[in-house]
Amino acid sequence: MNNLCLLTNLTSADVAAWAQAVVGSIAIVVGAYFVVWQVRRGRLQECEREATELLGLARLLIHLRDGAAEARLEKRKLERWPHGHPAEPSTRFFELAEAILRVPLENVHGDAAFEALLNARRVAKEIQPLVGPEPELDVNPNFQSTYEAYVKIIDQQIEVLRKEAQALLQGKRTIYSAENMAVGSNNAA
Repeated sequence: MNNLCLLTNLTSADVAAWAQAVVGSIAIVVGAYFVVWQVRRGRLQECEREATELLGLARLLIHLRDGAAEARLEKRKLERWPHGHPAEPSTRFFELAEAILRVPLENVHGDAAFEALLNARRVAKEIQPLVGPEPELDVNPNFQSTYEAYVKIIDQQIEVLRKEAQALLQGKRTIYSAENMAVGSNNAA
């Protein structure tokens, strides 16, 4: 008998078999860990990409809101830029509104982004008379309250987009995730 170890009765073939089994088991565990790590990394990258898209849309809505505010304030001034001038606030607002209208809906992924974009499109169209280049020296209180309601809608969409992006970056479930939507529909029933 060819004993390698004095304390065991294992032959060199037995030791080789045991070594192969132990190394093979370690390799399986390491391989499984590597697969899990790759999948997790892929999910994180996808979440980061989606969060970046949500934050980009939120920035666009912030610019739309700020452009509307500038244009609304400009309506009260007597001395203003000529209509159509690039520095005229309503011109900038109309450019932002046009940019929002040109975003293809099929390129928007996720319910939060889709809802925010649809609301932004609606607000951009409906708020145009309130921020247009025509002067409004005597502010109608109804117009002002309507304008503020539209700004509130945009602010709510910005907040939802930011919360969704933050949840994605933290690896948490989002407001519009499938699990949360199912729970929400069960609560509504």
